[in-house]
Amino acid sequence: MVLFKKAPFFLSIIFLIALLLRVVSLDSIPIGLHGDEASIGYNTFSLFKTAKDQDGHFLPLSVDQFGDFRAAGYQYIDIPFIVLFGLNTLAVRLPAALFGALTIIIFYLLLTEFFENKTIALTGSFLLAILPWHINISRASSEGVISSFFVLLGVYLLYKAIKRKIFSLPLYVFSFLSFITSYFFYHAARFFVPAFLPFLFALGFSRYPPTKEKTIGSIIIYFALLLGVIFFLTAGGGTGRVSQVSLLNISGGTKEVKQFTDEDGRQNPLISRFFHNKLYYYGRLFLTFYSQHFSLDFLFVNNGDPIRYKLINTGNLYLIEAPFLLLGFAILLYEGIKQKKYLFLIPVTWLLIGALPAALTWEDLPNVMRANLMIPALMMIVAFGFYETLQLTKGTLRQFVIVVCALILFQNTALFLHNYFYHSKIHEPWYRSAAEEELVYTVNNFVKEGKDIIMTTDRNNNLIFYLFYLKFDPKRFQNLGSPREKDRLVFEHMTFRYSPCPVSEIDPIKDAYKYKNTIFVVKTDNCTIPKNAEILKTIPTPDGLPAFYIVQLIQ
Repeated sequence: MVLFKKAPFFLSIIFLIALLLRVVSLDSIPIGLHGDEASIGYNTFSLFKTAKDQDGHFLPLSVDQFGDFRAAGYQYIDIPFIVLFGLNTLAVRLPAALFGALTIIIFYLLLTEFFENKTIALTGSFLLAILPWHINISRASSEGVISSFFVLLGVYLLYKAIKRKIFSLPLYVFSFLSFITSYFFYHAARFFVPAFLPFLFALGFSRYPPTKEKTIGSIIIYFALLLGVIFFLTAGGGTGRVSQVSLLNISGGTKEVKQFTDEDGRQNPLISRFFHNKLYYYGRLFLTFYSQHFSLDFLFVNNGDPIRYKLINTGNLYLIEAPFLLLGFAILLYEGIKQKKYLFLIPVTWLLIGALPAALTWEDLPNVMRANLMIPALMMIVAFGFYETLQLTKGTLRQFVIVVCALILFQNTALFLHNYFYHSKIHEPWYRSAAEEELVYTVNNFVKEGKDIIMTTDRNNNLIFYLFYLKFDPKRFQNLGSPREKDRLVFEHMTFRYSPCPVSEIDPIKDAYKYKNTIFVVKTDNCTIPKNAEILKTIPTPDGLPAFYIVQLIQ
């Protein structure tokens, strides 16, 4: 196609589109700052000020956010943004947004290297630039987006090394460094890379026979990356989050296995175990969770969990992409197996392995974050399917297909952008802690007046919001023992309560004098306000519904 002869120009336009879709109104959309984002911001602030995280750990590899240990890469890369913009929403979200946009360029280079076709490469890059799934997670302080960038870069460099006739040490070294860097950001890469690389080597070398040096280099880099996985999972509490959501630690455990073996009664134990065992139990769960990430509902209708990433009336992919995904997958699979074009099996393998990190967990499924490594493979296949569709048409029919697809894609994209940038600000914004900023500033004004605060922290992690929005001195926080949020935690002039309605737990008449200088912060749902209590202020969510009441007893 003539248009694609000016690939650098069009790639620049696509990158600009991707950048704008990821940074415009980034400080206000998505609405509210989620607890994970506030934790990332405050720990970054703490590292900048003290070289320690909020718990006082010096230059940690993992950060304990809320009883877990998450890879600390994002906190380190966020330091320059905190320095430039201060501790605020924009500074916390900007790294993921920028790396999300930069991913478009690496993806273009990878597609060009793989398909050796700039039409497919530009098409895939454009589709990734406007993809709801990728835009959604790029705008929400996502460690996974940055990790995926380095995974893509590592695959690109390694594939270039595989294609070369002579061994290229720099390409192997830099691909290794890129993969290791991806480990530093997100757990999913630590599962995906070791699982995918054997297929990349096998399929790549089927087309480009390796030299002795390349064979040795491939073996070394693979086992070095395996050692990297072991290191990151064992150093600094790296298994914390992995263990917390692991399929093997699913809530309820093997209760079902025990139930069925008990129901077998006096049947031979060997027979009972043959039918009811952990292998079958966990295997069935794995297949259930794995298949959810390939469902039409997850891909094209409702985009999955966690709920704070929910898109309104939008799937992770656009509906117009569905036929090209099916066609592209079928052709790649057929050509790869029947025609022995084994390189065509790389996107297929990538897609199938990309869902593994999510399927090995039990929480918030199907999961848009843990399955985000499916995204590059999906866009490869869709772009290839669209290209193959054009090859099956000619002249006026081809132009008709292009125009119709462009119009439908425009409608799909416009609907997503309308829902995301307009409706998401007021449509059920209850799960993104959108009322906490006003709450913190309001409570702090009462603290300045010498009031004691009893604040609900029911499902809200209000301590981290207090630290974030007030830019609480990290050194001082560490000197206080880096207290963790718990029921009845006393911090400064505040007592945090897990109860959604702490004012209901006292006798409002007898205790009126005792609590005359106390301000209660309660959830508005299922909270009965005593008759001798005054609601001083209502803190609403962006849709106007009340989220918190600020209450004081009247003597």
